[in-house]
Amino acid sequence: MSNINKKIVDPVFDEIGHYFGFIPPVFMAVQADFNLLDALWQQTRSTYINNPLPPVLKEKFFLYISYSCDIPYDLRSHCILLNKYGIAEHEIMALLQTPLPTVEQIDQHLQQLHTISETLDSWPKNGTSLEPIFFSCIVHLFLQHTRASSKCRKELQRLLGEHYMFLVALFNYIHTCHRWIESNPELYKKKDEQIMNHFDAAFGTSTRLHTVINEQFEHASQLHQQSNLSSLASRHGKIEPAQVSPEAEQHMNDFLGLAAHEIKTPITTIKGTIQILLRTIARERQKTCISPEEYIRTIEVVQRLLTRADNQVRRLTHLINDIVYISRIQDKKLDPRLERMDINSIVREVVQQQRQISPRRTIQASDAAMPVFVLIDRNHIGQVIMNYLSNALKYSSEEQPVEVSLNVEGPKVRIAVHDHGPGITKEDQQHIWERFYRVQHTEVLSGSGVGFGLGLYISRSIIEKHNGEIGVESTPGQGTTFWFSLAQVE
Repeated sequence: MSNINKKIVDPVFDEIGHYFGFIPPVFMAVQADFNLLDALWQQTRSTYINNPLPPVLKEKFFLYISYSCDIPYDLRSHCILLNKYGIAEHEIMALLQTPLPTVEQIDQHLQQLHTISETLDSWPKNGTSLEPIFFSCIVHLFLQHTRASSKCRKELQRLLGEHYMFLVALFNYIHTCHRWIESNPELYKKKDEQIMNHFDAAFGTSTRLHTVINEQFEHASQLHQQSNLSSLASRHGKIEPAQVSPEAEQHMNDFLGLAAHEIKTPITTIKGTIQILLRTIARERQKTCISPEEYIRTIEVVQRLLTRADNQVRRLTHLINDIVYISRIQDKKLDPRLERMDINSIVREVVQQQRQISPRRTIQASDAAMPVFVLIDRNHIGQVIMNYLSNALKYSSEEQPVEVSLNVEGPKVRIAVHDHGPGITKEDQQHIWERFYRVQHTEVLSGSGVGFGLGLYISRSIIEKHNGEIGVESTPGQGTTFWFSLAQVE
């Protein structure tokens, strides 16, 4: 940058820094040209800073959209501004972990909005029931181009009235910022020290938010660097195939073969059960009269067959859930919906489900005498307990019980599943949390199937998303205990 240009650019940067307390990354993309810098600053003031939409909404929306779109710049700037508005770290984490709204959810929201007959005076206030509905709708409107997004636009125009144009202005501003960031790859090769210092002062240096923002920054940077390389190769008329290690390729081939076998087995059983049911019904329909005893026997047969099919459906669902979870983990979309819940109820529910699936097994469960509240995603934590139980039952003999325990240990609660199987060596314990890893030379003692080698990897990912701890205790010949712990909440 020339000295002359620097003299006319510096006052603009001083003004930006005075307002924000730092220089947001987007302005560094246009620092070489005064006219572009000044135009972007004026746009920021008119469509963002002076936009009458609530400041907290604008920052939350900018942060959430940028995080969801994997825009490659340091999102700490938005976190700093939200902190200035009184938004705590756990609230920001909850925002980032909120899954993108589905079309079905948007349809439900639109039905609720349709019941409001009059135009609103302003944007719904934070903490009201309408606020998250409006937020989901504008997220969907920004990201999607579907029939639902078209309906969102019409409903928001109707309810916001003249305020809708400020929403459009916000959308356009965010689009502008994203395009400037994406067109300047140098911006995401380093982090701004001034922003880092402000962030550390607001949130500390080793918080979960710090880790999540770092992960997003690295992930988004890699995605855009790969995209740039692919575009460059395309322009030169060739695209080099991705290099995959022989070990990774073998893991994938093993997984695909195993997945095909594991999914085919319950489908075959379900198909056979349905065929028997159809023959049974056809036979009974031909009878002109039936005694009470025959009727009861027929009902018992049908019930037994339906129970068998139901168990296979549960098994198939569990297998498919593993595949869905691994996909979400790979795409960094494993977003828990955190709720305050009594974890006793989840343990009881999963144990009861597993008892129905494995009626010949003894599952002993002990829980806390009082409710134990934690902030969790019910389905995700249920999946972890189910994974632990499935492994314990699979690798222990039928006559041996499996014990599930829940213990309060100071500010934390610890859930453990213990079996009386062959145990796991120290060497294997170092690898069992890895994707596709299965302990070698260990026989399945109960049930069927050897599994994908994903259950513990998924469990670890889920517990990490809940800021919990996870572990295993085992001695060969003396059984195994898998456990995880979570922080209690009031």
